[in-house]
Amino acid sequence: MNTTDVSTGTAPVSREGLLRVGLHLLLAALPLLAISAHVFGLITMNWSAALLVVPLATAIVALSIFAPHPEERVILHGFVWGIVACVLYDVFRLDTVYMLGWWADFIPTMGTWIVGDGASKTAGAWVGYLWRYLGDGGGIGVTFFVGAAFLGLHRRSPKQVVGAAVAFAVFPVWAGLIATVWLAPRGQSMMFPLTPVTITLSLIGHLIFGLIMGLGFVRTRSAERFWPWAPILGGTARARIEFSVADSRPALPPAEHAQPTIWSPTASGPVPVAATARRPAPPTTGERPVVVPPPPLPIGHPSGPLPASYPSGPMPASYPSGPMPASSPSGPMPRQERPAHPSGPLPHQAQPAAGHPSGPLPAPRTGPVPALARSGAGSSEASERPEGPDTGRTRTATPPAGQTLDPETWALWQRQLATTIKGRRTHRWR
Repeated sequence: MNTTDVSTGTAPVSREGLLRVGLHLLLAALPLLAISAHVFGLITMNWSAALLVVPLATAIVALSIFAPHPEERVILHGFVWGIVACVLYDVFRLDTVYMLGWWADFIPTMGTWIVGDGASKTAGAWVGYLWRYLGDGGGIGVTFFVGAAFLGLHRRSPKQVVGAAVAFAVFPVWAGLIATVWLAPRGQSMMFPLTPVTITLSLIGHLIFGLIMGLGFVRTRSAERFWPWAPILGGTARARIEFSVADSRPALPPAEHAQPTIWSPTASGPVPVAATARRPAPPTTGERPVVVPPPPLPIGHPSGPLPASYPSGPMPASYPSGPMPASSPSGPMPRQERPAHPSGPLPHQAQPAAGHPSGPLPAPRTGPVPALARSGAGSSEASERPEGPDTGRTRTATPPAGQTLDPETWALWQRQLATTIKGRRTHRWR
């Protein structure tokens, strides 16, 4: 079966497509017409089944497999739901036949008409019920689904669809059955007698059949998107129900808008303002919502308004109420210090005095190397020590080549090496 999704009403009505649908409708109508023809004495069901129904059904099944059309998806749904409706109809009918005994079961007798004279009731029951479910039930379902697709019932409400299915099951299906039994010379003797009980029971059974078939159409009417032609009674855009792109997922709330961010002087990055607050959903009514502005913030608040201009006089070091203005009437603005960020450059700090463990090294002096520096033990001890302290600059275990140090500088070097932690990198944030 071709599962290509074609938009409803996008393909022109073709002769080949109409011929294919016409063959399906002919096959759907033949099982019921064969019963009426046999009762009226026009042609026996043995001949009509062997010469018409079975060859046509074989040809249509072969065409549907090897050369499928999009509309055959709708026909398949009608065939299946017609069988389901016929089975549920028989649950009611067989209860009144074999348990209550209100009327007789003529389906096994009809099966003997198909098989031929001399057939047993058991074989007639198997063949008769197979004919009833596949031929009568499936054929009626195909006819209703095709007619509903042509008329555009899939665009109507479920109540209208079920009502149309029940009406179709009553007329022409039930009306045709009663007319066959009543008008045929041997109709009541060959099928069932027309009494108030049999008429009422057969009518209730066909109402059940139409109800199940209508509910099945409502359940699977999304398959009508495979119907390639525009319906005859499409209706206006406001009256019809859109089903082809129907979404059964629940409605989701509106997406949350991104919250603005501000720079917090006490944090290491941008902090969202009211990150957990959600904006209320817009009203569903047509009235325009009344927007109440929030109360104004004080001047000193971090999110409050900035002053129009700075007062005359010396400029303060920083303004916690917001960013600095573009211009100041009292002269150039001093440089505002921002807090250091862990991932940014190191801040400029005052250099410690010479002699401090983390301060700068004094300039090397030229002259004779002291005895301590010339001793091999001191050099080997210094070369075995790890890197210098974590001060942001690279330390080496021995002085640079070609330079000499005085005793005071060498002692400071040894103290720095003695306080170094093993395995520590020279730059903590690198």
